Amino acid sequence: MYQTIQWDVQDHIGVLTLNRPERLNAIDNVMRAELEAVLRGAENDDAVWTVVVTGNGRGFCSGADLKARHEAEKNGPMTAPPQPLMDARYYYAIAFSEMNKPVIAAVNGVTRGAGCNMAFAADFRIASEQANFGCNFVERGLMGETSSWFLPRLVGQAIAAEICLLGEPFDAAQAKAWGLVNAVVPHAKLMDEAMALARRINTKAPLAVRMTKMALRRAFDHGVGPHLEMQNNMNLKLRTTADTAEALRAFIEKRPPVFRGE
Repeated sequence: MYQTIQWDVQDHIGVLTLNRPERLNAIDNVMRAELEAVLRGAENDDAVWTVVVTGNGRGFCSGADLKARHEAEKNGPMTAPPQPLMDARYYYAIAFSEMNKPVIAAVNGVTRGAGCNMAFAADFRIASEQANFGCNFVERGLMGETSSWFLPRLVGQAIAAEICLLGEPFDAAQAKAWGLVNAVVPHAKLMDEAMALARRINTKAPLAVRMTKMALRRAFDHGVGPHLEMQNNMNLKLRTTADTAEALRAFIEKRPPVFRGE
């Protein structure tokens, strides 16, 4: 169905695999369009509660496919794109942050440029011991796009400056020391660990998980008063759901709840 990605849904977990291993899963125009289609579909698919994204082969994502871009533009100079910032070229990163489902990045290998945008936008990052990162936009005469927004929130201003202004590669152990990844695991166990985490998330009430993600993403947008007001309004909606009623019954009956996302 897709040329550059694979998409599979099992047990409420959507597994998105970038599938251009010969290019270390570099993002070309076809992949951009297919990522947008899949992520928009996952956002609206009640069967998907959690998304895991990884790469096929040695790379998670090596960034934009500069060779393909050069071939497309070799007959004329590069011009500024007429589209606004939030178009399909950037949607794969923004969607991970803004979609109402938790996203786990299972970072399996080489991660550069736009691949970093993708990983940093996820809610969780599980890294293979073989993973390595490089936010190397400054080496290409460019800026870090969404990385410059996510990194200060993830690791603080000083480390974000080190990552973005130097653009130098760093390994999974360094990423863990900076607090950029949740865990570093043996390469052979990467997907097992990512799927186990997704299953743990899916034992919780899906609607509450989605609203909690939204509240976390908005935590830096306003002061504590408006934030609590927003969260109280969310809780009012949650209290009317079947899952909240099931959680109360399960507590009284001393059994695990069975959530349905309703």
